[in-house]
Amino acid sequence: MLALFAAVMAASTPSPVLEATVPWWERITVIVDDKGKQQSCQYEMSLSPSGAQTCDEATAASVGAGSKSENGLFSKVTFERRFSPHGKLDSGRLQPGDQLLGRKVMALTFDEKGAIQSCDVVAATGEMAFQYNCDAARKEQFRAQASATSEPRQAFMTVLAYGHTERIA
Repeated sequence: MLALFAAVMAASTPSPVLEATVPWWERITVIVDDKGKQQSCQYEMSLSPSGAQTCDEATAASVGAGSKSENGLFSKVTFERRFSPHGKLDSGRLQPGDQLLGRKVMALTFDEKGAIQSCDVVAATGEMAFQYNCDAARKEQFRAQASATSEPRQAFMTVLAYGHTERIA
């Protein structure tokens, strides 16, 4: 139905080392017209000082192609990852007017080198069948941080897709 979130991220940005000790998010927002034709594509990451960036054409085409749902066509579709360290789960809150298409929550533990030691899908809701999974998460690089304890660090990764219908001028 929709493009792989991991493939979209890989196509739109270099593969950064991700922080494992602070909350962060990244999102791709695609705006489509009433025929489903992609009008714009924007990538943002909370830890990026450069702000929003335009997606490349391949990314925009792969994301925009899947913008239809059983409930109709959304003018604006957003794909988002939210990272919540220290075992605190993200609230999953959306902005007023946004309609949830799908959510997957993964519980992660990290070893002292920043590698994912364990990953379990603890919740999945909505019509969206995400292909971003624990295998994809394990391929990413997380920054390790020295710790006084050898206990694994716990975190949650929430993957969301949501739509918002709005008048596009």
